[in-house]
Amino acid sequence: MTSNTTYVVLLRAVNVSGKNVIRMKDLREAILLAGYTNVCTYIQSGNIVLNAASTPIEVEKKIRQIIKETFGLEIKVFAKSNKDLKSILKDIPPRPPIEANRLFITVLDKTPSKELVTLLSEREFSPEWYFIKNKILYFYLPNGVSKAKLSNAFFERTLQVNATGRNLNTINALIQLSDNG
Repeated sequence: MTSNTTYVVLLRAVNVSGKNVIRMKDLREAILLAGYTNVCTYIQSGNIVLNAASTPIEVEKKIRQIIKETFGLEIKVFAKSNKDLKSILKDIPPRPPIEANRLFITVLDKTPSKELVTLLSEREFSPEWYFIKNKILYFYLPNGVSKAKLSNAFFERTLQVNATGRNLNTINALIQLSDNG
């Protein structure tokens, strides 16, 4: 066990287009019953802040188990400490001014292979851009999501990873929530 840590837990593909529906109030109650403290959720897309005396991997495993047992769903879970999330923000590539709602920060379940990253780098997506650092992917959609070439689903297929992402506004809100945890 580690000392009590504040985590931001991101669920993949929850409450999207009527699929994998989980009421955040019910999820929050189930997580509290499992012994986690200072549990809160943010919007309906699977964002949780909690305190735990566990490692990120232990938190991911336990939250997956809670969701399976309580809601009967198999959901990918990603846990990052408040400190790690702040570090991820520091790694945003320096680019021209950006709109926070068009910059996406995506957590990958593994570091993509160098071969797949190389193949991806040979393709052109301008004016959209992306940057990968270890298990974090940053991508920017200057013209919005609706006509974008890049998306979480695209990167999952292309890089053969599982991923979940949030825009910079949401990440900032989660950091602020976790600062109070």
